[in-house]
Amino acid sequence: MQTTNHKHIKEHEDQLLKCLKCGTCLYACPLYAELKYEPAAPRGRVALIDAAYKGKMDLSEVFRKKIAFCLNCKSCVDACPSGVRIDDLVLSARAELVDRGKLTFIERFIFRHLLKRGRLLPPVAKWATFMGRMAQRILPESAALKLFLPIPEGFKERIYPKIARKNARKRFPEIIKVKNPKMRVGYFIGCGTDLVYPEIAEAVIKVLTHNDIEVVIPKGWVCCGTSIYNSGDFKTGIKHAKKNLKLFNKYKLDAIVTNCASCGLTLKKEYPELLKAGKFDAPVYDINEFLTKVIKIKNDFKPVDYKVTYHDPCHLNRGQGIKAEPRILLRSIPGVKFTDMKEADRCCGGGGSFHLKYYPTSVGVMEKKLDNMENLDVDTLVTSCPGCMMRFEETFLQKNNGKKVKHIVELLAEAYGNKDKK
Repeated sequence: MQTTNHKHIKEHEDQLLKCLKCGTCLYACPLYAELKYEPAAPRGRVALIDAAYKGKMDLSEVFRKKIAFCLNCKSCVDACPSGVRIDDLVLSARAELVDRGKLTFIERFIFRHLLKRGRLLPPVAKWATFMGRMAQRILPESAALKLFLPIPEGFKERIYPKIARKNARKRFPEIIKVKNPKMRVGYFIGCGTDLVYPEIAEAVIKVLTHNDIEVVIPKGWVCCGTSIYNSGDFKTGIKHAKKNLKLFNKYKLDAIVTNCASCGLTLKKEYPELLKAGKFDAPVYDINEFLTKVIKIKNDFKPVDYKVTYHDPCHLNRGQGIKAEPRILLRSIPGVKFTDMKEADRCCGGGGSFHLKYYPTSVGVMEKKLDNMENLDVDTLVTSCPGCMMRFEETFLQKNNGKKVKHIVELLAEAYGNKDKK
């Protein structure tokens, strides 16, 4: 008999009814490719959610672990002949778990305290990476402390990202003016760019201002919330959404741009559709989309020297339908020799915080990407998501293969040269 207290799943009940249990999704799922295990596959997760919704299964710890084991790469959604939104079903199940108190202490602290106070994030991130490196030096792989502390499997192999000495939000004024502006856009920097890759923010601002666009970075912006609601904490995710909506909507903007695939998906689609928190007054664009579809980008580039391939971030390609635009930009830059890799849109295994919790599986997923790059004559992997960049950079350092990782906007900024520097 159907239960009546699964409000989040109930909102997506029609998706449960649409599933034909055909198994097409299995062969699209990178986790099923690794494990060949039905509960790790989309069809298995849908069956678990359906059983819980109908009262045939408790929302137990076993259920939580099965539902947590998902990259949210949306490959299953793309492959499903019935159009089942398996991603939304999984997130709704996670929300049911959070409503029942199944959120770890660490997650509660990060989501409900740390991420809403942007000024605390840089020092805490630096402390966390320092402690991670110390644990690698001091603790053996089989340390008993792992039973009591949140030390993930494979921690000895990790190469932690370097947190910037000066994060992006401290490098720029709130409004970056240009002479005779053609447009005024809000720039949502995002946590990965802010903390780890402030040079990407510099590149975004250089490219926009070079194209006569005034840039606004509202003070007090917070994490978009993607890691929060993806863990099932919809209430906190909605709070973040409403704060960002209020901040950006204070300004009269022609558009809002971001250079992070996950931030773009969140701001553009998840705020109004999944979280039902509202919409921005201005349209939201990924930087690739904005530079190819909204403005006519200046082509006064100087040649650069890169042999590149491109990785399609899941939340850009499947999440927002943006695939051709980055390739248009790459082919417009003189000196860039671009070679597309096989399965460029296959997930890299990052999955937001997935690689932190399930590192060995994440490595297996990444190996497929490396296989597809192996015979390419390239020196640089280009992508459009800081999260993907971190996974590739770590992997390339571990492999010592000498390859660089760049955001596409960094190549554009470099090709514009130094003429915009004051």
